[in-house]
Amino acid sequence: MKIERSAAISLHQTGMTTKSHRFPIAVFVLAMIAILLCLPVIATGYGLTLAVEVLIAGIFASGINLLVGYTGLTSLGQSMFLGLGGYGIAIGTALLGWPLWISAPTTLIVVGIVACAIGAICTRTRGVEFLLITLAFSQMFYGAAIKLRWTNGSDGMTGIPRPDLSWLGVNADNQVTFYYYILAVSAVALLALWRIVNSPFGSVLIGIRENEARIVSMGYAVAKYKIASFAIAAIFCAVAGILQSQYTYFVNPDTMSWQMSGEGVLMVIIGGANVILGPFFGAAIFVIVKQLLSSITEEYNLFFGIFFMLVVAFFRGGIAGAARSMMERWR
Repeated sequence: MKIERSAAISLHQTGMTTKSHRFPIAVFVLAMIAILLCLPVIATGYGLTLAVEVLIAGIFASGINLLVGYTGLTSLGQSMFLGLGGYGIAIGTALLGWPLWISAPTTLIVVGIVACAIGAICTRTRGVEFLLITLAFSQMFYGAAIKLRWTNGSDGMTGIPRPDLSWLGVNADNQVTFYYYILAVSAVALLALWRIVNSPFGSVLIGIRENEARIVSMGYAVAKYKIASFAIAAIFCAVAGILQSQYTYFVNPDTMSWQMSGEGVLMVIIGGANVILGPFFGAAIFVIVKQLLSSITEEYNLFFGIFFMLVVAFFRGGIAGAARSMMERWR
């Protein structure tokens, strides 16, 4: 009887402890939501501009994080899907005259199909070979965007519309309205990524990252899981590309450059790989620090490189990863 009572007390205390552990996280998330919702009231026009850039970059980095952080595949070619998203929406709306609600889903479907085809080739390799072959595909699309006549070459394409929100009584060309539009899409992207990572599919991806041979021995079709991860990551990047082209009303081949992929990987490393919010933290730090340094000196890349080395040296798991480690230690 005493054992049962002590066990019940122990279980009760464990439940209380778990709830107390979750409380700071819940408070932090609610605080972040409140700040983001109230940002147009407390921030200037320039602040909203930075916020939009951070959110778009965060979605792009989230796609890379699914590959790097959860599947263990480091890619330098995700910018090709960022560009395909932008060019897809530009061709559909500005060139073919399709409405946005047709052009956007069609673009994502096409990107998914292309990503499956490319992923079937790239995922046959691993490590440095995978990184280089994804880079090669990205440069191939970059060259095509420059040479093809209907993409308007290096001049890019303009006239990309923002969504028609007149049925809500607002105009997406307004800065505040467009910010909330980007915020809503970012929230949906985060929820989708969270659901993917915490599903049985996500568990297999993490298993592939940790011990691929063991996952193979358990009977899972690892090749198909890798291709699926590659395609889903590509769709996230394409969504960011669509939003970026709507933000600037413009898309050009520079969107597909390997530097864009490199910046996305940096955001993941700075924010924290295999952390859902890590890419958004990394995007915020990357965009804000880069803007501050560029306003101080023209050699901002040098100082940003030093900053990046310091982050890697002192925050091994990135900013969000370090925060998670501190929370676990506190528990």
